[in-house]
Amino acid sequence: MSVLWVSSFTRQTASTATVSSSGWTHDEETRELKLRMHLLDQIDAFVNIGAIPTEFNALVMVSAVNLRRLGVVSHSLVLVRHQDRIHIAQIQLQTHASDDIVYMSPFLAQNLVCHESEHVSLVPAAPHDIGIDNQDFSRLQVMPAVASRVEIAPIRWNSSVSSPTHQERILEALKLHFSDPRLLQVGDVFGVPVVEAFPENTSPSLSMDPAPVVVNQEVHFFRVEAMDTQIRPIPRALSVIKDDTTLVQSSHVATRLIHERIMKQYTLSTTGVPQSPSTTFQIFPAHVRRLVEWLHPTSLPMSVSIAIGGVAGSGKRTLVYNAAQELGLYVLEVSFTELASTSELQLLENVRQVVKKAQSMAPCILFLNRFFLTEKDNEEAQQRLGSTLMECIRREMRDVPLIVAVEDMNDLPVLIRQSFMYEIMLQAPSEEERLDILRQLTLSTALHPSVQLESIAHRTAGRTVGELKALVADASTHCLEALCTRDSINPSEAFQLTDAHFDAAIRLQETKASLGLGKFSIPNVKWEDVGGLEHVKDEIMDMVQLPLKHPELFASGVRQRSGILLYGPPGTGKTLLAKAIATECNMNFISVKGPELLNMYIGESEKNVRQVFQQARNARPCILFFDELDSLAPQRGRGSDSGGVMDRVVSQLLTEIDSNLNQVFVVGATNRPDLIESALLRPGRFDRLLYLGICQDKPTQLKVVQALTRKFHLAPQVDLKEVVALCPLNFTGADFYALCSIALSLAIKDRVAALDLYIETANREDVYSERPLHAAMVLENMSADDLQVQVSQQHFEAALPHVIPSVSASEIAHYEKLRREFRSLQLGK
Repeated sequence: MSVLWVSSFTRQTASTATVSSSGWTHDEETRELKLRMHLLDQIDAFVNIGAIPTEFNALVMVSAVNLRRLGVVSHSLVLVRHQDRIHIAQIQLQTHASDDIVYMSPFLAQNLVCHESEHVSLVPAAPHDIGIDNQDFSRLQVMPAVASRVEIAPIRWNSSVSSPTHQERILEALKLHFSDPRLLQVGDVFGVPVVEAFPENTSPSLSMDPAPVVVNQEVHFFRVEAMDTQIRPIPRALSVIKDDTTLVQSSHVATRLIHERIMKQYTLSTTGVPQSPSTTFQIFPAHVRRLVEWLHPTSLPMSVSIAIGGVAGSGKRTLVYNAAQELGLYVLEVSFTELASTSELQLLENVRQVVKKAQSMAPCILFLNRFFLTEKDNEEAQQRLGSTLMECIRREMRDVPLIVAVEDMNDLPVLIRQSFMYEIMLQAPSEEERLDILRQLTLSTALHPSVQLESIAHRTAGRTVGELKALVADASTHCLEALCTRDSINPSEAFQLTDAHFDAAIRLQETKASLGLGKFSIPNVKWEDVGGLEHVKDEIMDMVQLPLKHPELFASGVRQRSGILLYGPPGTGKTLLAKAIATECNMNFISVKGPELLNMYIGESEKNVRQVFQQARNARPCILFFDELDSLAPQRGRGSDSGGVMDRVVSQLLTEIDSNLNQVFVVGATNRPDLIESALLRPGRFDRLLYLGICQDKPTQLKVVQALTRKFHLAPQVDLKEVVALCPLNFTGADFYALCSIALSLAIKDRVAALDLYIETANREDVYSERPLHAAMVLENMSADDLQVQVSQQHFEAALPHVIPSVSASEIAHYEKLRREFRSLQLGK
């Protein structure tokens, strides 16, 4: 049976030691040693596993100088005091420790409620502290008195598993844990490692190598509720051993684990099994720190209530659990949908009952997820719900902070919103945060060496935490689907995510996102696809690229110009130009047509405007493109709607443009700039007006046609100059697009007709063939060059009569007049 050591110095001074009213032993020869505490996070980082004693939960380590000051030898027992708490601990030598530092096990720090860098006091232990009389105390090797009965209670925790099989494993781990003496006091928290090793399920193999072993490591925490022994008075600390102590387990309890993460790491380090990487998903460390600071001062006589806002998948739930883990608190999560009822009185009673349940489990966090208003239009019902929340918060809930998760904080009525002491609004993660999240999500996933998570993080701007999780899951699904189609699998390449898998997952998300309002993506429109407009290209690139390449120029507070209004006749390439800017600058692109934001319900149109701008901020750097801006922002006071909806939309649009739009460039396009609200054209808003007119000369028209036919397979005799010469000068870019599209369509029809003629001729001449020739047989034997469709000069000439200019001469004159008016307006700014 193992024993614990007590110093000979304590043996010599035991007869002269006295006990104060607080239980703190002191005498004239022993000096109280005050040291600053540092946590031990890994036992094998400080001592050899084979040299440590059985007891490690109550362990302190000091330098040789401090051992001499205390007059004890290594492995002796000492008393450790922090404020009004005292605990027996074993002291060991730490050769590299500073003389003002004491290293302490996290369990001892937990039981003393001691935090990093706080001061503790140490003195040698006396015989009565461990239930040994003076005669036995004279021996060099002594053991604290053995407890006859100990009652322990499992600590309720967020990852608790209650299956019968799991409980059996915990029981076996408890027996193994107490097979050696354990030094415990009433109220102590201790951890039991549960380590399971089993063969990995793999496909049958002819290899003689042993199957890989999967190691599952867990730590379960318990608290000592009561201890009994035949010795009277009952000593401060007792030894607990399986063969001599009756161990009784009671029901679950709730308590704070202030060093939970370090306690797990510390406990697993004693098993000698290599620790697996942490699987705790950590997001938004700044928000977690803020949440911990708000929840931490539990000693203050006040209730804490917090509202966390964010769209679905933004990480509200993960944030709460991250903060709870830092504080060592249990989370009682209740979905508000479970409390909702058709009866308002039943809803209020359900809320009160949940609060009572949380109070019975204190200390814990009461987390109301998916909070929403059951009756948005009933102000009296909202007031009653707000009053009930205020009543619950004002109760004695110091140990039960309330956290509510909502999707939009603005949807909360003022009375309910004022009930919360703090608010956190979660935005989409930045590029650095997305990279960190992707690294955590792929930590246990095999990645191909060519995969660059930095590039994926850049391409997923504006994605929420939930969308990033779905992205990795979709990429894994694509990988598995590809594996299932193979005839044989190389074990070394059995499961590896490649760029192709991530590309497919991103395209899938973009396809789903395209169904919603204000969704973003990086377009694929090059400058080569835009013919002409060189002067407009240069002006826009100077305005957009300067803040991106040289942000230091705007660090002094000079506001960047971020508003551009493209105006001109229809079909001149305004939307195409905006997409080309986003592609060339590698920026996200959000395209919104004015009518898409309008809604028949009061306040919904303004809400849509806010959401679109927020999505643009989340996806920065981003171009927010408003097509048909005149339909969204007409001149105020002249609208035909009696409710003033358009006036409120314009005011909301002005408010958003005037807000912080760092690396968000707002581009508007309109055919009627004279109908737009004049306040939008003032400096600081759409203060850069660019006219996109029709091509004024043949060389410019030639550039447009060359851009449109860049991917065509033209016949050698095609002369695009001759094609342009046949076109009128009032052709817009859309007209040239129609011309090229019709020419290509005619070429395809001719190619199909030639193929049908070839098949018909072959079948007529080959009368002895058993199977007649058909199109599929011909296409299967044709090369890529044979399949190409050539567009000839005749196709362009035949297509020209089908294209009617979309802008007449009178309309061109009208737009030129508008151009002169707005140019003079811009020069006057």
